[in-house]
Amino acid sequence: MNAAPSPPPAAAPAAVSRQRSALALGLVGGLGEELLAALLATGEYRAVHVGVTQMIGSAMPHFRPWLVGRGTPVVDDAFVGVTGEETFVPTASPIHRVGEADVLRAARLARDAGATTLVLVAPLPALLQMGEATRTLASVDEIALVGMGFARLVFIRPTAADDPRRLPPVLNLVRAVGRTLADIMLPSYARALSARTAAQAILEAVRSAGPGVAVFGAKELAAIVQKKMPQLAPKRVRLR
Repeated sequence: MNAAPSPPPAAAPAAVSRQRSALALGLVGGLGEELLAALLATGEYRAVHVGVTQMIGSAMPHFRPWLVGRGTPVVDDAFVGVTGEETFVPTASPIHRVGEADVLRAARLARDAGATTLVLVAPLPALLQMGEATRTLASVDEIALVGMGFARLVFIRPTAADDPRRLPPVLNLVRAVGRTLADIMLPSYARALSARTAAQAILEAVRSAGPGVAVFGAKELAAIVQKKMPQLAPKRVRLR
């Protein structure tokens, strides 16, 4: 008697087959650190390759340090955080910083790594969040990114938040007073979200973005927070 045929090998679980890999460049400062933590915790990525300037060890299985310029990882999505000198980064931090002048180079690194989705996170001051400019391409470099062949290009423009670690206590007090006045005078959506809330809203924005170019300013991120995580929405400031 012939033996019964062996059953076909079991298919991989759907959750595993959908997992992707990501490249993270320039995720420094409060928002960058929270966005990197969210990428590592989301479960959507089996590996997050993080651009560094010197090799470091990692006990986290998803965290893959990548010495920029040495070899090239293979990824699906790329997240690039753009920061200026006003963003506090510890001197000892190994994370590769990306400034405004480095955007196109970072995008080329992402394209060379095979990324089909590029997410560019570039915070703007609250006063610049009220015009239509936050929902259009704002620079020659951003227009150049459109021609680089990414299937999805997502521009994220959260409201820039002050980092108190960079300023002396007296200036922090002055800025706190200024922020309180701004919170009263500016639309609520223009207020800076906490770094953790902004990071979660950014991931939700990327999930919702379809093929092509999408732009999310503070107004769109605030709407995402109100819909997906209303308990984290900033409280309205009132004069007493």
